[in-house]
Amino acid sequence: MGRVGVIAVAWLLLLPAVAGAQVLVSVWYRGLPSGVPRHADLEAIKANGFNAVTWPLQHVNGAQEIQRMASRLNLTVVVRSESVPLTFATATQGESKVDVWINRTPRTEWTSLMWRAVAHGARVVSFDAGLPTGTGMRDESGLLDWVPLASALGRQLTANDSLLNSLKRGPAVTIDAPDAFLDLSLLENTRSWVIIATNASSTNGRSIDTYAVFPAAVPAAEWLSLFDGNMMSMLYRAAGSRWHVRLGPGETKVFVIDKR
Repeated sequence: MGRVGVIAVAWLLLLPAVAGAQVLVSVWYRGLPSGVPRHADLEAIKANGFNAVTWPLQHVNGAQEIQRMASRLNLTVVVRSESVPLTFATATQGESKVDVWINRTPRTEWTSLMWRAVAHGARVVSFDAGLPTGTGMRDESGLLDWVPLASALGRQLTANDSLLNSLKRGPAVTIDAPDAFLDLSLLENTRSWVIIATNASSTNGRSIDTYAVFPAAVPAAEWLSLFDGNMMSMLYRAAGSRWHVRLGPGETKVFVIDKR
C-alpha cells in the first residue's frame, strides 16, 4: 500500500461515519501553522455561514484535533487529497466534491459554475483561497469581499438541502438551437421536477435565447423560481411543453414544480 493509501486508511479510522447525506458548503483550511488547526479559524468559518471545513488528506497528524474542534461547532470535516479548480468543462463530469478557486475564477462565474456542478451531482462545494496556511478569509483590513458572496451562494444550496439530495437525472430535454454555453438539466424526485439552466458566457457577455422541449410528462405551469419566488410558465404542447430559455451572460435559473 502506498503512502496516500496509508494516509487514507488513517483518516477512516480517525473520522466518524457521516450520519446522512448533506449539502456542504466549505472553506479550504490547511492550518495555522500548516497542519495545525486553530479553534478561532473554525469559529470564523462557522460564523460566516459555512457548514463545513475542508482539510488536506496529507495533514493526517491534525485529523483528530480538527475533528474534535469541528464537532463542537457542528462543522463537518471534508477531506480532500488536492484542490481541483472547478471549470465549466469539469462541472458536467459528475464529481460529488468540487473546489472553487477564489483568486483564479471570476466572481461573475461563481453562481453558474456552482449550480452547473450541482445539476451534475456535486453536493460538496469548497471555496479555496489558495493559501498554504489559514483560511484566507481576512487580511489586515478585515473580512475579504469573497466571503459574503461565497456564503450567500452557499445558502442557496443549504436552504434546499433536502430537495437537492433527493434528486436524480430526469429524461432528456431537446434544445431547438443547441448552444455551447448552455447547460440545461431536468432533474426529479418522487414529488418534484427541477430545472437547472446555466449560461457559461459570463466573460464574453453573450446572452442565450432559444427554446427547450420537455417530455410530455412534464407540466407546463406553474414553475417556482428557487431564487426569487417568481413563477414561470411554459407553452403547452401535447407532444411536450416548450420553454423559452432566455439567460443573460453568466445567468442561472432554477425552477421547481410539483408532480401532482
